Amino acid sequence: MNFRAELDPLSPYKPPRAANEAAAERGADGYVKLTSNELSFGPLPEAETALAEALPRANRYPDRYAASLREAVVSANPGSAFENILVGNGSSEILLNLLLLVERPGEVIFPWPTFTLYASIGTILGLRTTKVPLTETHEIKSEALLSAVTNETRAVIVSNPNNPTGTYLTFEEVRSLADSLPDDALLILDEAYQEFVSDPAYSGTHELALERENVVCVRTFSKAHGLAGFRVGYGIAGRRVADYVERVRFPFSVNLAAQVAATASMRAKDKIEARARFVMRERDRIQSAFREANLNYVPSQGNFTLVEIGPDLFERAGVLVREGDPLGYPGWSRVTVGDSGENDRVIGALGRP
Repeated sequence: MNFRAELDPLSPYKPPRAANEAAAERGADGYVKLTSNELSFGPLPEAETALAEALPRANRYPDRYAASLREAVVSANPGSAFENILVGNGSSEILLNLLLLVERPGEVIFPWPTFTLYASIGTILGLRTTKVPLTETHEIKSEALLSAVTNETRAVIVSNPNNPTGTYLTFEEVRSLADSLPDDALLILDEAYQEFVSDPAYSGTHELALERENVVCVRTFSKAHGLAGFRVGYGIAGRRVADYVERVRFPFSVNLAAQVAATASMRAKDKIEARARFVMRERDRIQSAFREANLNYVPSQGNFTLVEIGPDLFERAGVLVREGDPLGYPGWSRVTVGDSGENDRVIGALGRP
């Protein structure tokens, strides 16, 4: 049997330091897990209550349209309507569904290094992938992205803030990029870390997505909401794009537990904002420690920091971090911001031989 040749370079996702991560998740062997940009806290109490109330309905299929979740997203994003909201099994499914819509042949463009899933999805869907290097200071430049656009460009994806660097485009930079793109090229803004951005010049992209048919912002409940295990994400788009995404979305892709937990969490806006502020304070504390240790790091607006030192230093202190090699940063580590005790261990590792 023959398979598509372009799939040959792909390989299944392999979690970093899988054996030690499993130990960390069990609380065994003294490890803490700061590899995957998860929140160190569990779901909010409101989400736990919603889950308990939903259990008796587990014998039934979930709401095909995830109506309550969509309504909660509308309430949190002024100006949007039910028909503007995308939902998916994690934001990854939404990215996949968006790229299913575009014409072939074609290409998808994104900064590099960035979230490696973009390249995988593009390849799986038969799109050429074009990687535009970050600047020497690890920043995304819209001019560089625009210079790579051709008449076969079907989509531009920007992780904003960017994973793994934590650098970002302001709203005005995003608007300028959208203004300069061809009308038939989608601008997909992957805003998985948007809750952790402290710069007020960042906000406003959901309004841009409502104004422009070719702009979509995609978000997740896996980070600030602490629901990574339930796999649920959402997006905001013009009605035509949202309609076509719903046509290709796999039925019941957002399960009952994910729907009720995410809905309850979205409605507890003040508590999520408080969690995000805690992460931002702890991020500043970790970055200050890196600076005092004379380590090169990239100032981040995510719930992580990329630092120029290998993961072994942290692992000797019982802290598992993401090694930089597969992220495009050999010799570096991406350190997720954890709880106060976990972050103390990160900082304590810097004084170890």
